[in-house]
Amino acid sequence: MTESDEIESGAKLLGVELHVAQQKRLIRFAALLRRWGAAFNLVSRRDAPRLVARHLLDSLSLAPMLQGVRVVDLGTGAGLPGVPLAIACPDRTFTLIDRSERRIRFVRQAAAELELTNVVPIAIDFDDFRPEALFDTVVSRAVAKPAALWRVAVDLLSAGGLALFQVGESELPPANVEANATSISVRVPGLSRTHYVLRMNRRSAA
Repeated sequence: MTESDEIESGAKLLGVELHVAQQKRLIRFAALLRRWGAAFNLVSRRDAPRLVARHLLDSLSLAPMLQGVRVVDLGTGAGLPGVPLAIACPDRTFTLIDRSERRIRFVRQAAAELELTNVVPIAIDFDDFRPEALFDTVVSRAVAKPAALWRVAVDLLSAGGLALFQVGESELPPANVEANATSISVRVPGLSRTHYVLRMNRRSAA
């Protein structure tokens, strides 16, 4: 199976429809991750053979869950899940936050090469991030404990906003937070282990 076939069939199983141009962008992004992976410390070497499933499809699994048009990715690292989501959802804008200037340089270069005008990379610790406008959805992929992420996310979300945290099986919904937390299991095509998304809502203002 080619990478194009793997992306197309995997995305469909996740409920994500991709045009040919979007599939090609994802393939080009995978190539950039491989090319610059070692120099920028982007992904683990052991993930190289399963990069499509482990990183691209895993990121795309959030696409059907997104809410609204303004999305922020906390601790984006190599642009995951933000860049694949931006490719799949061109009508949404994605702000990608990471404390590493080196990784954000890669994300900025990747966005330019892939002509992604809906990606805004920012090098800053997300604890210090103060946006001019709030977001409809916050996403994050295994960068911190859910409780710590929620403490940041709650101040970035508009009323009724949504947080989607990709977490390990052992990480249960945090207690004593102003949110409705639901754990969602996701089977990512090409991976044997079930992945989990913690879905949390910021309560609307009364």
